[in-house]
Amino acid sequence: MRKKELWQKVEKAATERGVKQYKYLYRRMLDENIIRKAYKKLRKGKTKRIEIQKIDADLDNEVAAMRRMIENTKPPDVPVEHPELAYKPKKRKPKIIREKGKTRKIFMPEIHEQWLHHIIVLILEPIITATAYPYSCGSFPKRGAHYGKKRLLKIIQGGKNIRNFAKIDIRHFYDSIRLDILMRELRIRIKDELFLYIVELCLQGFKKGIPLGFYISQWLANYLLEPLDHFITDKLGIPNLIRYMDDIVLGHDNKKKLHQAIVEIKKFIGRRFRLKLKRNYQVFKFNYQKKNGKVVGRVIDFMGFLFFRNRTTMRKAIMLSATRLASKLHAAKEAGRGYFKKHLEAMLSYMGWFSCTDTYDAYQDYIKPYIKVRQLKKIISKLTRRANRNEAVDTGTKRKPAGRIAACGA
Repeated sequence: MRKKELWQKVEKAATERGVKQYKYLYRRMLDENIIRKAYKKLRKGKTKRIEIQKIDADLDNEVAAMRRMIENTKPPDVPVEHPELAYKPKKRKPKIIREKGKTRKIFMPEIHEQWLHHIIVLILEPIITATAYPYSCGSFPKRGAHYGKKRLLKIIQGGKNIRNFAKIDIRHFYDSIRLDILMRELRIRIKDELFLYIVELCLQGFKKGIPLGFYISQWLANYLLEPLDHFITDKLGIPNLIRYMDDIVLGHDNKKKLHQAIVEIKKFIGRRFRLKLKRNYQVFKFNYQKKNGKVVGRVIDFMGFLFFRNRTTMRKAIMLSATRLASKLHAAKEAGRGYFKKHLEAMLSYMGWFSCTDTYDAYQDYIKPYIKVRQLKKIISKLTRRANRNEAVDTGTKRKPAGRIAACGA
């Protein structure tokens, strides 16, 4: 089937299903209330940055300038009053991050670009979430790893279609997304070419894929895979599906049906999105214990958790990182040194893993003897109150963050 015929078929099917179409989104981008609301979301947690302080000092003029930029950002064949004020995407070098054997390129947009991205997402968010699969996690608000964990535990406790599981992953997902295909998917529901032109302009300039680090990237990537969610649940009849961005877990009693589903998923994402699955997909019998005590099958390794039938633990790498950090904080205290704030925040973050998994014995042995969580919380609370007090009387000058924090007898 030719590419043009395929897309005509997709659009026709969407029309027959009565898919709601959206217009006049560009007009909403010019709404001053939307621009201010997007900036409020942008500045959260960034109030100490110089560029944010400069915008805060002259917010009314900055809002007006952002509106003028959007007004003058239109396709080349549409006349504008001040073309020199139009948004022009900048070329920027990526920041290379290597972790857990993976290398990622992170792009950091300029502050006004981030502001524009927040305006776009503010308009797209109700459109995307209205029809999104309820258990697609990873970028939607309040749908993180813990949300996915609760759903998977509910499936396991329900006891239906959990004899076998499949775990699949899309190969180089962000880097493999084609901009032309993404825009075609958006055009199925969005009938506003001026709005779509700005969205496409934000993602231009990248040789391949959509950039990690852009606020709009995670939303658009999730929107792209929405048809896949409905294809798996409706067409293939797999009831137990959880997707964490491009990581997918499927559950069914029939192992043969899971293998067939993977074949169909390969065809679907290949034809519609020009994407491929990783070759290391897994179909396995879910872990259980026989009457003679022998353990059969494997656990589900998903979102950093290890799911058993009767308990949930965390990955070994996360456990090691947490215990090593606890030892490091203990050594700093014994040597009379202060703590780094980032280490305290990381330690409290790790405590979230212990509190929502069945790892209390490990906490008792490797964490509790070395740190006092209540004392760490007091230190962080004190620093937060001090920062809030400073922001209340901020004059716009840059403040130097404290390098180390005294141990305070923790």
